[in-house]
Amino acid sequence: MDNPINDVQFANFVLNPLIPQILSTLGVPVPPAPRTDLLPLVQYMAPICPGCTAAQAGPVADLLRLNTGIAPTPIGSAKRLGFIAGDSAGWPNGRRLTDDVFDIALRALEGILVNAKTYGLPLGDGVNVTSSSLGNVFPFVGLAYNGRNSVHQGPGQAGCVNNVNGICPIN
Repeated sequence: MDNPINDVQFANFVLNPLIPQILSTLGVPVPPAPRTDLLPLVQYMAPICPGCTAAQAGPVADLLRLNTGIAPTPIGSAKRLGFIAGDSAGWPNGRRLTDDVFDIALRALEGILVNAKTYGLPLGDGVNVTSSSLGNVFPFVGLAYNGRNSVHQGPGQAGCVNNVNGICPIN
């Protein structure tokens, strides 16, 4: 642990992360190290920052970043998989309440930024929608879930009341 300005000392954890190593032992294809494809997650560069130049990339640092030059996506058009689904206003460019950060990070670690066909298995935790709606006033989120008694609504399962036929989205 250190100040963000010193995070470059942890670059090896970005260039050769543990999760892809574990995925490969399970038979999931992942790109070989060094994983320079993961640098956009810890630097300010494309595709997180469309149109940014190398000089604007900034240091390697584990920070929540927000490019205010990217217009926010209207709530009805926001994609839960953010930039890997073509919605550059989502995580890791800031963090919306509807962004599926776990699935985005897992798919990036799997290698979707290298080649979506070779390393594009739809990995995730199966929790693609919230089981309670967001509020209209701060803090916007409802009460914490009861993890023991909650029902997870995954892709292709019924339970998404705002979607066609009540089926949860896969992407």
